[in-house]
Amino acid sequence: MSSKKLSLLVLLGSLGYAVLRYNILGDVPYSDLPFFVANKAFAYAGLVILGIAGLQSTSSQRHKLGMGAAWLLTLHALISLALFSPAYFEKFYQSDYPPRLTLAASLSLLSGCIAFVCLIHLWRVSIKTRRGTELSLISGMGRIVIALAAAHTALMGYQVWVMPEKWPGLLPPITLLASLSAVVILIETFKRKNRTFQEEQQEADDGDRV
Repeated sequence: MSSKKLSLLVLLGSLGYAVLRYNILGDVPYSDLPFFVANKAFAYAGLVILGIAGLQSTSSQRHKLGMGAAWLLTLHALISLALFSPAYFEKFYQSDYPPRLTLAASLSLLSGCIAFVCLIHLWRVSIKTRRGTELSLISGMGRIVIALAAAHTALMGYQVWVMPEKWPGLLPPITLLASLSAVVILIETFKRKNRTFQEEQQEADDGDRV
């Protein structure tokens, strides 16, 4: 499957899930679908596509998928800035007046901002490097982005995770899916990195014997 088709499939699947959970089964009005609900889909799709990018065997595929993920995550950051208010993110604020951020919200936003700065660096390196020769977007700093994304979503939604009775249609929130996906991605990338290291060590040992 081509990078474009795969990215589109992930995005449509994410959007479909978000609409089903928040609009159809939940109580979010359809007027919020183009911005608030779609923003959730952009964030989750961007995270998944970034993870998939790092698991590709060719640098060309990693580049194409990584750039698609970067666009989606940038869109998520811009929309979140436009929406950020007690009206949309009430649980992020304390009950005091004037409303101030909770500790969990502050840490969530901090991890998200750091992840976005790292993403910008990866984006810059990918654009400057000749296509087809750049390093994996998930290598090194890419894994940091995934880990920070896991922290960002966990701090944002952990309170709802333990209350499945409040999940519309018993569908888990996207924050939970994102955190679990990030953990799976990190485990798989570390496995592959360790496997590659062992193979290189074996080749080096075989070469020494020769």
